[in-house]
Amino acid sequence: LLTCLALALTGLAYATRRPALLLFGASPETLPYAMDYYSYYLTGTVFALLSTGMNQFIICQGFAKKGMQSVMLGAVLNIILDPVFIFLLDLGVKGAAIATVLSQLASCLFVLRFLFGPIPPVRITFGGYSLRTMLRILLTGLTPFVIIAVDNMMIIALNAVLQRQGDLLVAAATVAQSFMLVVTMPLDGIAAGTASILGYNLGAGQPKRILEAQKYTLLLSLAYTTTLCLMGLLLAAPFTHIFTPDPQISALAVTVIRIFSIGVIPLAVQYTIVEGLNGMGMMQFSLPLSFFRKAVYFAALFTLPATFGAASTFWAEPISDLIPPLVTALFYWRKLGWIQEQALSHRTAQDSSNVSITH
Repeated sequence: LLTCLALALTGLAYATRRPALLLFGASPETLPYAMDYYSYYLTGTVFALLSTGMNQFIICQGFAKKGMQSVMLGAVLNIILDPVFIFLLDLGVKGAAIATVLSQLASCLFVLRFLFGPIPPVRITFGGYSLRTMLRILLTGLTPFVIIAVDNMMIIALNAVLQRQGDLLVAAATVAQSFMLVVTMPLDGIAAGTASILGYNLGAGQPKRILEAQKYTLLLSLAYTTTLCLMGLLLAAPFTHIFTPDPQISALAVTVIRIFSIGVIPLAVQYTIVEGLNGMGMMQFSLPLSFFRKAVYFAALFTLPATFGAASTFWAEPISDLIPPLVTALFYWRKLGWIQEQALSHRTAQDSSNVSITH
């Protein structure tokens, strides 16, 4: 499935490169650089999807350290190869893309070598495919896919709105979005990391363990988001200097990061609850809650500039990070008893099954 989707995405992305990049916010000045990077980067789509997707098979079998090693291998190799291809080989933006693809290839080979080897209890094999199982896999992955896809649409929409005001706002937004990735990617890892634990305990009929796992997840997420909030408010300037030496872009990016940081802490609640519901197979709740946050963002994104000017566009992020978590928390509080009942019903069903087997 991963390979087929990767090949299909690669073909689609190549065929729509120019209009897609223009939609993403590229200007006539930045389009040539974007085309160079994007064209080379797309060659690594298969490697990226296989390394990321199959890495879950390593983690879920109890080899979290191996999974982390595969990620670190790609990250460190990318850091090393970037200056080599960009400066030493004088390939510029193309070199950055090539370095990324080679790093993705290395991670992919690491993951596949481990999963084809003798160590994991469940290794990669071929044959015995089930269409029903494939559909269940796609359905289970639908919620996180939609969340990530709409998150990217939010970035595209923001860049498209800002592009009307020039490259300066787009550049500042890009730096600020990189900061938000530092917030949301680990946060998603923390929240999603407990998904299998919650799903297992729901099936085992252990509501107390579900609440305990979510309590620890929430506390850890709050500690992380609070730390990043303080960093965004106090250390935004050093972060922007990583991306640009331009003082004008840096100054604007600092302001945007501080605006974004206002709503960072409540994201711990949003991610913990939504990912938890998804882990327990309750996509009928997790998907609408996720969509509500996106809807609030888009409403603010297109309303604020018309009323308060282009610079107010950046406030769409904290608005969508403050209001939806409150709604999500209230919803979960109301549904908590129902979730506990679902877990207990699983235990009752198991007890009945065990009695039948004994008889």
